[in-house]
Amino acid sequence: MLPSAFARCTGRSLRLLHPSSIQSSRGFSISLPLAMPIRFDAIPGGSFAFNDGNDIPKIGLGISRIVDQEKLTAAVRAALSAGYRLFDTARIYKNEDMLGVALRTAMAELGLKREDIFITTKVPTVNEDPAGGTEQSVRESLERLQTDYLDLVLVHYPRDRCTGQDDDERNGPIRKIVWQKLEEIKARGTIRSIGVSNYEVYHLAEMFEYAKVLPVLNQCEYHPYNTEKLLRRFCAKKGIVFQAFSSLCWGNQEILNEAPVKAAAEKYGVTAQTILYAFAVSTGVGIIPKSETPARIAANLHDTIKASLTPDEQTALLALNRGVVFCPGCAPGECI
Repeated sequence: MLPSAFARCTGRSLRLLHPSSIQSSRGFSISLPLAMPIRFDAIPGGSFAFNDGNDIPKIGLGISRIVDQEKLTAAVRAALSAGYRLFDTARIYKNEDMLGVALRTAMAELGLKREDIFITTKVPTVNEDPAGGTEQSVRESLERLQTDYLDLVLVHYPRDRCTGQDDDERNGPIRKIVWQKLEEIKARGTIRSIGVSNYEVYHLAEMFEYAKVLPVLNQCEYHPYNTEKLLRRFCAKKGIVFQAFSSLCWGNQEILNEAPVKAAAEKYGVTAQTILYAFAVSTGVGIIPKSETPARIAANLHDTIKASLTPDEQTALLALNRGVVFCPGCAPGECI
């Protein structure tokens, strides 16, 4: 049943090696059945448990701005060597194929198997043929990433960001079509978990009216200037992991000079940027730091773990909230 599911999605076959081992036609060795949860709790930083029984590392490498193969391979090699196991990409980043090459190269060098890592990618919401577009996006992501399954696929935004409009009444029905298609693909075994990105409470509440599979994760902009108190509380109540992007406020310098940030950086002997990452992790939020510098990649993991903020330090940083977002073009709260 599992090999046929792979074949339907990819047009390729699998060679069975052992009752508990599968050799992927794309080169990765899969030595665990996909239905069996894969745990990441023993890695640096630990993991979050999903509401579907799977795990996700708390800290991963974001690669949205790395579009050079040599640099990306070096970054992935450095990340794996440092202890990272989560890699976050998306169709619109136009580097899924590079990540596939980088992972295949670095994993072979370090003796790692496919189940040792966690791959997140994202599919766009498209107004024209949303079901077919979602199917195509997943199929092409599998091909580019050179893998027969994806650990997590997120709906990237609650509307079509290329041709859609925030006030378009079709947004809700199209979101439903996209989600139901992901549920269908997940049932085939080529996606382990499904979630969303940039979804507000309104979008999530809407999903509960039709979703057979609840989202396991919501990835949103989160930092001391945008703490998303109500959204995080809603996600926690529904068992949805909250994961941050834009932890450094897109390079904003003002936040680095805030008194609570500077005080914590001095106390823990780390950079102000590390405190922003530690803020997320200490408040129960996952992070995907972006860097292509090996030393910084390692520091973003290990220094963040070291800087475990106290409740008082967390409160001081939460008090900086302004409800300000820095990601260009991201205003999901405006989308109906």
